[in-house]
Amino acid sequence: MPSANSLDYTFHKTKETKEKKSSAKMFSRCSHILWILIICDAVSGDHVMRAVNNETVFTPATGSVAPSTSSIIWKHRDNAGVVVKVIEWDREDGSTDIPNPKFKSHASLDKSTGELTLKYLKLTHTGVYTIDINSKEQRKRFTLTVIEPVHKPYITKKCVKDVPECSLSCEGEDGSTESTITWKNAAGEMLNERDRSITVMTESSIPENFYTCTRKNAVSEETSDPVYEKDLVHGSKKATIVVATVIPLTVVVLILIGLVRYFRGRQSRK
Repeated sequence: MPSANSLDYTFHKTKETKEKKSSAKMFSRCSHILWILIICDAVSGDHVMRAVNNETVFTPATGSVAPSTSSIIWKHRDNAGVVVKVIEWDREDGSTDIPNPKFKSHASLDKSTGELTLKYLKLTHTGVYTIDINSKEQRKRFTLTVIEPVHKPYITKKCVKDVPECSLSCEGEDGSTESTITWKNAAGEMLNERDRSITVMTESSIPENFYTCTRKNAVSEETSDPVYEKDLVHGSKKATIVVATVIPLTVVVLILIGLVRYFRGRQSRK
């Protein structure tokens, strides 16, 4: 039978072993997480969206361009995986070259910071940009997505005779496939945030009230000219207004003609 001292020693030894294993597992997990953070930080970058004809600037990591830097090359990889040089600079001959026609008149380089500026953006400038400093590619990536801005929409109306409502549609060319439509009234109240068309009642219209539609995507926003409720009076109401105006005028004219003939007849008999 084991002595009390032997049991006590075994208990403490087992506890110490478990604590060491637990510490080892914790260290392993922390190290794994640390490496993941380091790798993610190393390959992280900017992801920007811009409208056609706008501009953007890509800035390398701080300190990556030193006074002793001898060469800088920016590259572009399109969605098909084709890689071309955007712009390159070499200290030895002091030249800056833009070898690809796609970037001529669009790209410029700040040699002291390594910043790449792209102006008058086109859809073909969409892609991933990387920078080589002293012939070594940096880990940071810059992703650019260029899309068409929305165009100013206009509202068309469709009113049916004898029906006290009108259908309004938000129309216009739209190069973006991811635009949204928002309808508002004169008070700025949101009427609809999804549909291209809305139905408005005209039975008890307020002449000063109006409706607008706004198209919006990730890079731009445009609002239509307003359509007033007073302009939504359809055929039946217009006919009612015309009849209500013409009939009284006709009666007045007939009465005047009768009075003129009456007085002329009296004068002729004298």
